[in-house]
Amino acid sequence: MHNAPSVSYPVGRCAFQRQLYLFFALFTCSVLGLWALDQGVTWVWGVAALLALFGGIFGALALRFVATLTWDGERWCLHHQSGNRPDMFGYVEVILDTQKTLLLRWQPISDTLPPIFMGLWLGEELVSSHWHALRCAVYQRKELKEETWRIHWH
Repeated sequence: MHNAPSVSYPVGRCAFQRQLYLFFALFTCSVLGLWALDQGVTWVWGVAALLALFGGIFGALALRFVATLTWDGERWCLHHQSGNRPDMFGYVEVILDTQKTLLLRWQPISDTLPPIFMGLWLGEELVSSHWHALRCAVYQRKELKEETWRIHWH
């Protein structure tokens, strides 16, 4: 079986991610507003509003994440654009695929880093000429893992 071709693709600034953030922010504000109108502002409402504020801040910070995901034919590497984090090798797993948007779960390969969930948003609109190669690499890797599992299982 041949590996997918090498590809680099920008992570972050995905239109679908921004639309999802905007939808949930507006929905949350609407629910909090209706709750306040119906039952008044109480300490429980204040806690909910504070949690919504923290969620909105963390969501806005996630929108600012910018990196480059690279497949070299053998492994994945995440290059942070800020330069204050080292490049990380790892695995990707598809969480959401809308054909024009991918949400990938990033799992770094490291003995020193704890296992973390990091969602990487990639949108076709960023570099449409590399979109097909990226999708081939993402799904080809899954096929290799399944093939390896079948070989070891039998």
